[in-house]
Amino acid sequence: MKKYILKEHGAWGVMSISYLTGILASLKTSPHIEDALLRGVIALIATALFINLKHSMMKWLREYSREHLISFISQVSAASLLLIAVFGKDAIKLLPYAGIPLIYLLLLRLIGEHSLLTEVCGFSLLALSALIAGFAVTGSIDNKLFLSVAVFFVAGVLKVRVQTRKGTEERIYMLLYLVFAASVYYLINSPLLSLIPLIDNLALSVRRYNVKLRVAGWIEVAKGVLFMALFSSLS
Repeated sequence: MKKYILKEHGAWGVMSISYLTGILASLKTSPHIEDALLRGVIALIATALFINLKHSMMKWLREYSREHLISFISQVSAASLLLIAVFGKDAIKLLPYAGIPLIYLLLLRLIGEHSLLTEVCGFSLLALSALIAGFAVTGSIDNKLFLSVAVFFVAGVLKVRVQTRKGTEERIYMLLYLVFAASVYYLINSPLLSLIPLIDNLALSVRRYNVKLRVAGWIEVAKGVLFMALFSSLS
């Protein structure tokens, strides 16, 4: 089974921090914390399976092997059953959000995983873990939570492009996105202070700096953890 485990540390990191953000931001409104945490753990396993199935999907698209297809279908089925076990009939409330992974898989097939649109959709998909976590804890869908987490982490896509392509155009896009992110937070009444970690993105756009890939990865992890702490405490 090791060959069907997604080996993208960045994706697992974003998913984990997004999920924990959803848990921590929602616990304060949950009347039964112990039950909420149990549902949260089961929903986390389901979410991880959904994220992991990308690997099987990519293998199947390249080779059209029956084995890869079985792996993909098995993970989809297991994850879906776990969500039904947690949410019961309310699991149908998640159905409208199934469009995001479907669009992502379609984009993978049509324009490739390194297209800007595909990467933005991919990070939005990872941010769905926050919505699922909040749903597991509170029993209700929190679109504000999902949008807030997605807007924050999508900034990472543009930062990578500034670092790798090193062009003026990418830096301008990053600056415009920061204005967009602040505007969205203001409109949906999310805590603007949660965006403090994106000061790093601003600094990079104004004056680009060079760090090793591993260091850059840990910077993003630190930013994500700081965002989680700020958002969960200020929401």
